[in-house]
Amino acid sequence: MGSYLRLELARGFRNPVGLIMTTFFPLGLYLLFTLVLDVAPKGIGDVGAYTMVSMATYGAMGSALFIGGAIALERSKGWLAQLAVTPLPAHGYVTAKLVSGAVTVLPSIVVVLAGGALLTGVRLPLGTWPLLVVLIWAGALPFAALGTAFGYSIKGQVASLAMMIVYFVLTVLGGLWLPVESMPEGMRVVAEYSPAYAAGSLGWRALDGLAPSGSSLAVLAAWTVLFAALALWRYRRAV
Repeated sequence: MGSYLRLELARGFRNPVGLIMTTFFPLGLYLLFTLVLDVAPKGIGDVGAYTMVSMATYGAMGSALFIGGAIALERSKGWLAQLAVTPLPAHGYVTAKLVSGAVTVLPSIVVVLAGGALLTGVRLPLGTWPLLVVLIWAGALPFAALGTAFGYSIKGQVASLAMMIVYFVLTVLGGLWLPVESMPEGMRVVAEYSPAYAAGSLGWRALDGLAPSGSSLAVLAAWTVLFAALALWRYRRAV
């Protein structure tokens, strides 16, 4: 499995178009919200830092989710059928996809955080910066699993379209573009159990010097297990 994992990582970082879209688009949105349109949420402390964490989480989600597009393309080309006759077990293939999807989110996180520090003047304690990278990265794990499940469930361009819709819904529901506190009461209750909100809260709490809440960790763990199980099940059905 180690050799296949190295192959997946190399393929992920050799996709310049994908890296640019999932790395610099969130940075562009962050700069647009904070420097051009001035539509960043108010009344939440350091607006620039809050929005920076939101956009870094948004970018990490997208990078992790869109691994499903590559899987759908592989399915259409018969790659899964070829792998089925190799010694690579089903869990090895799924694990390699999940790990590669998780690793390739790091550039999007680092670029947005660097933009916050260098371009908008966000100032945080030195130890908070690497902590944010780790927390936002951890928050992207369920989305890598969800993207993998999508790739095995839907074929071709339909998979990318479906993921775009889910990506948009989760982004809005998770409060990454609009704070959950400004949502209607009923929507707020649902939002707080969404994986995007749980992921974002890891970084938001770190800005205030707080450890991740037990509820956010539980929500993330539950979604990760659910999506990973779905991905493995769909893989076995696909092959």
